[in-house]
Amino acid sequence: MLHPERKSQDGAGFFGRIFCSLAQGVRSVMRHLLTLTLAATVTLAAANERIPVNQVRFSPTSARVMVLSSGVQDGSGLGTASLKVFSTATGGLLYSRQKTADALPNTLRWNLLTTPPTPATLAAYGLTPGAVSAAKYNRVYPQPFPQWSDGLGAGQTGITNVALWSVLVPIKLSVYTLPSACPYGDLLGPGNAPTGFSLTVNTQTIHQDLSLPTDRKCAARYSLERVDLHGNRVLVTVRAYGPGFEGPDAVPIFIAATLR
Repeated sequence: MLHPERKSQDGAGFFGRIFCSLAQGVRSVMRHLLTLTLAATVTLAAANERIPVNQVRFSPTSARVMVLSSGVQDGSGLGTASLKVFSTATGGLLYSRQKTADALPNTLRWNLLTTPPTPATLAAYGLTPGAVSAAKYNRVYPQPFPQWSDGLGAGQTGITNVALWSVLVPIKLSVYTLPSACPYGDLLGPGNAPTGFSLTVNTQTIHQDLSLPTDRKCAARYSLERVDLHGNRVLVTVRAYGPGFEGPDAVPIFIAATLR
């Protein structure tokens, strides 16, 4: 027969082991829920967004153009910033950096601009300081978040007259359907289908989709957002509208060109 004190100790140990086991189970469940919550947050972060363009800067010869974008992601509240450099002769992307973190957008912009090899690269391209551009055209949207109605759909054409030099110059955005294996066709909205676009400045076509790239296989609408000019070199910002979680995402497309 066990001593009463020993029985009490054994009982306490038994219930203690049960409590520890339950606590471990609860912690495991909480970790799993936290993982799911974070995953959902990351999914929401890219949904229904229009991260703004903060600055466009040309090199003194206009051969290069830099675009800096930043903002706060919808859903997660994380800051995000992007830096891209294009050739205005070929339209090709020369340099790209992006950062998303729990920090203010202006902090992330500063980090992008000051973290090697960016300072040396921008200096080599003549973009420090370069010439900060005042946009010739900058669209103002009626809502803070993108709507399908912001963009043109298949079969639609929009003409925007922009004062590029001393006269108004028509910029024509034409949208048309293209074959695409979009896996989210049911999220494109009523009457929408995967589309590409062409962009014409006066009579010069500076962009024309013949097929859709992977990152635009579900793009259904487009809008002209911004036009920057330095000499005869131009950077045009177009937004591509594709399915997001709570509405369309509005992703920027940058088109650099030399105007004739």
